[in-house]
Amino acid sequence: MSNYAAEPVPADVDPVLAEYLMRQMIGIQNALNTSSILLEVAVLPRPIAGAMVNLNDQTNPADNGIYACVVNSQGEGEWKKLQVT
Repeated sequence: MSNYAAEPVPADVDPVLAEYLMRQMIGIQNALNTSSILLEVAVLPRPIAGAMVNLNDQTNPADNGIYACVVNSQGEGEWKKLQVT
């Protein structure tokens, strides 16, 4: 098995292209990995049902943590922060 961990898209990349690249890298990472290495992002990407990311937002550290994208009652992906107890 591969131990692929996608790197964040550089900050100076066009936002539309950056979002597309992030979706693709998350998909590739999830398809290849069976480990629990998560992609670290500064901003939550567009929702991708089943994806998980580690948010590391330097401007709002209170929001940082592990997020999973789940399907809501309208059938759309929605990021939910995992809470530790």
